Amino acid sequence: MAIEIENLRLKFPEAVERQFSNLNIKINTGEKVLMLGPSGSGKSTLLNILGGNIPRSMDIPFKADVLDVDTGAAYVFQDPDSQFTMPTVVEELAFILENRCVPRRDMDQLIQDALLKVGLKTDLKMPINNLSGGMKQRLAIASALLQGSRTLLLDEPTSMLDEASVGGLWQTLENVWEDKTVVIVEHRVNEIWDKVDRVILMNGEGELIIDDSPSVIMEDHIELLN
Repeated sequence: MAIEIENLRLKFPEAVERQFSNLNIKINTGEKVLMLGPSGSGKSTLLNILGGNIPRSMDIPFKADVLDVDTGAAYVFQDPDSQFTMPTVVEELAFILENRCVPRRDMDQLIQDALLKVGLKTDLKMPINNLSGGMKQRLAIASALLQGSRTLLLDEPTSMLDEASVGGLWQTLENVWEDKTVVIVEHRVNEIWDKVDRVILMNGEGELIIDDSPSVIMEDHIELLN
């Protein structure tokens, strides 16, 4: 689905300055958008607003003249352990389906399909704590798929992975995101740069300073990118 925010103003209660002042962003249905910026620029905060985590799960006051976001968006966080609630692979995935009121007779096939799509081969009764970092991220992606969301929000999903696992993770995501709107916050961009439609650059003051295609940014804004 399309997402649009106009004139977003947000200030953390303990902060002196606003995190965002009159920020505007629009993401079209089906677009794949990469969001870059220095630490503290507000990327993760903005991602949580785009999917409705703020204010639904995080009580942070803000105002916006237009706020069209996907409150049913699925998240994949940098630390997958932070989003797991059950002890084993099958219990975690079944829990999501139970919350969606999926009939028990349909669960096994849906779980198998999701694991196949993300390339996670493991015993369904495997404790999640016994999985490697890469396997946990694949499980987190499978969990996101089972939510049936039209929007996928990724907050530095490769930060816990070694270099050998990064390419495989992005290939997994590219295999499953065709019909979804995707917003990615990431620092390790080599593997993802040519897979996105747009790149948004933020500065340290929480402003969107460049919004263009990856090729234009490489040609015209390489100093800002660096």
